[in-house]
Amino acid sequence: MKDDLRTHMHFVFRTALFFMSFCLLVWAFVPQWQPVAAGLVLGTVISLINARLLAYKIELMTKHVMENTGKRVNLGFIARASMSIIGVMVCLKFEQFDLMSAVCGLFYVQAVTLLKGLISAANNNGMHGKG
Repeated sequence: MKDDLRTHMHFVFRTALFFMSFCLLVWAFVPQWQPVAAGLVLGTVISLINARLLAYKIELMTKHVMENTGKRVNLGFIARASMSIIGVMVCLKFEQFDLMSAVCGLFYVQAVTLLKGLISAANNNGMHGKG
């Protein structure tokens, strides 16, 4: 499981780098879209930080369950929600960031995870049908 989680996090991180590179190109060459691109980058960065925090908590919880320590581990919802609120506050404070774009960027990791799962499921269903 640990390797699957790390593999997934590497995939998400790589796709995020490509996405943020594209946003940087938009920001550089299309001036009227600069706030949108900046908001997407801000939201994506916060989404990646939140995903890394959640992955760490999942690894910690898995470790405690495997060792049967009986310790309770929370998943850090307050920390992740606070990061998102900080991103929204940055957008409200500085007009260089578009709020709706930042909110869309906050869902980047979830969207990539969903798409990866759908593609994986479609590939597995296609392989089962060929017997």
